[in-house]
Amino acid sequence: MEAQEKKNIPILRFPDFLNDREWEVKRLGEIITVNSGRDYKHLQSGDIPVYGTGGYMLSVNDKLSDIDAIGIGRKGTIDKPQYLKAPFWTVDTLFFLTTKEGYDLNFVFCLLQTVEWKKYSEQTGVPSLTRSTIEKIEVKIPPFSEQRRIAQALTALDELIAATNEKLEQMKAYKKGLMQKLFVDSIGGGKLLKINYLQISKLRFPEFYDEKEWEEKKLGECFSERTERNYNDLPLLSLTESDGIVLQEETNRKNNSNADKSKYLRVCVGDIAYNTMRMWQGRCAIVNIEGIVSPAYTICKPKQEMDSLFFYYYFKTNDAIEKFHRNSQGLVNDTLNLKYESFEKIKMFVPSLSEQHKIASCLSAMDETINAYTEKVGLLGQFKKGLMQQMFVN
Repeated sequence: MEAQEKKNIPILRFPDFLNDREWEVKRLGEIITVNSGRDYKHLQSGDIPVYGTGGYMLSVNDKLSDIDAIGIGRKGTIDKPQYLKAPFWTVDTLFFLTTKEGYDLNFVFCLLQTVEWKKYSEQTGVPSLTRSTIEKIEVKIPPFSEQRRIAQALTALDELIAATNEKLEQMKAYKKGLMQKLFVDSIGGGKLLKINYLQISKLRFPEFYDEKEWEEKKLGECFSERTERNYNDLPLLSLTESDGIVLQEETNRKNNSNADKSKYLRVCVGDIAYNTMRMWQGRCAIVNIEGIVSPAYTICKPKQEMDSLFFYYYFKTNDAIEKFHRNSQGLVNDTLNLKYESFEKIKMFVPSLSEQHKIASCLSAMDETINAYTEKVGLLGQFKKGLMQQMFVN
C-alpha cells in the first residue's frame, strides 16, 4: 500500500528498503561527469583497449582513464551504454562517463540502460548527443546502499548470462571443429586422412573402425529431384536461416507468393530443399513438414540407403560449399545459380547408411544442446529486462 501512495518507488524493492524514502529526481550532471574521447592515431600499438560506439577497436600504448567508466555514443550509436574497464581509451565519437561521490558505477550503468537515448538526439539524420543534453536528463535514484544492492543483483545476473553465452559459443565452436573431422574433405587442407589410400574421415566412431572406406558418389546417386506440382491444398512453406523449413505465416517476411500456386513444388518429410541462388552459401534445409515451396527452390529426395539428415550437415561443410560455389552458374555471386543438373554431378564421399545415421544423430544431439543454451540466453535476457522494469522508477 505504501508503495502505491508514494510516487517515486519501484514496483519491486528489496525488503530492507521497503520503508526507506522515495527515490530522488536528479539530473545526470549531478551524478556523473561527461568526459570526451580523443583521436588515438598518434599512439603506438600496445595493450590498452580503444573503444568506439561499436565496442572494442584495437589496443594502444596510452590511456584516457585509469578508473572504470561508462561509454555512451556522442554520434552514431547513442543508445548502447558500454561498461569500460580501466585502463582504456575512447575515440572522439564516444563519451566516457565517470560517477561522482555517492553514486555506484554499476548501478548507474544499469540505470542508463533504462534511458530512451534516441529521443534526446540533437540531429534528425545521424543520431548525436551533446554533453549538455546528457547532463540535463532527469533520472530517479535511490540512496547509495540501495544502489549497491540493486547493482549486485543485476551484476550477478549479467555474469550468469555471460557464462551461459560463453558456453553456447563453446558448443558452437566444438560442433564446427567436430564437423571438420567427421566428414571426408576431398579438397585437401589436411582434413582428408589417407591410410593405404582409403578415404575415411579424420575422426571415426569406434564401431566403424573396421568398416570399408567412404565411397565417392555423385549426388545424383544419392538424391533424385522432386518436381511434383499442383498441390495447392498443402501449406505454403519458407526456408529460413535459423529454423530451416517453416510455415510461411510463421516468418516475418511479407507473403509475395502468387495467387496461382500451380508451379509451386511439393516437399515431403526427409527431403532437402535448397535456395537455387544461395546454395553456394550452404543455404539448405531438411524438410520436417509436408507442404509447397516457391519454384526458386530445388527439392532433393533421398534415395535408398541415404540419410538426408547426414547430407544436410555434410552440405554445411567448407568442402561441400566450395563445390557448390564452383559448380554454380553465373557471373558474380549474387547471380550464381545451382540447378539440379549441376548439383547431381557433384562428387562427395559417402559412408555406409549406419555410419551416416551415427554422424547425423551425434550432430543432431549437439544442435539440441545448442538450441537449449540459445533459448536459455534469450530467457535470461527477457528476465533481466522484466526485472529492470520493476526495479527502476520510470
